[in-house]
Amino acid sequence: MSKKDVLRGIKEAEVVASKTLKEARDKAAQTLTDARIKAAELVKAARESSQQSAAASLEEARQGAAVEAEKVAAEGNAALESIHSSGQDRRQAAIEIVLSSFAE
Repeated sequence: MSKKDVLRGIKEAEVVASKTLKEARDKAAQTLTDARIKAAELVKAARESSQQSAAASLEEARQGAAVEAEKVAAEGNAALESIHSSGQDRRQAAIEIVLSSFAE
């Protein structure tokens, strides 16, 4: 082999090595890009799941509060009705006491 052939072989090997290195760098960059995209998708999915879970918990708490509010309102209405009924029953007696105190 002549010196010229050796230099040509070295030059061809350098071109092939350069091409291989570029392809490896491109592949590494693409792999990194794909990993970042996948990570962003995972974060987005986790955030959406968290928001849905929080919304469901909030709705459950609202429903529980509404049920409790209805119970308290019903108890209050029953107490109010009882007081009103008791007041009507005693009104006549109160009128008679007031009138009898004027008659004395």
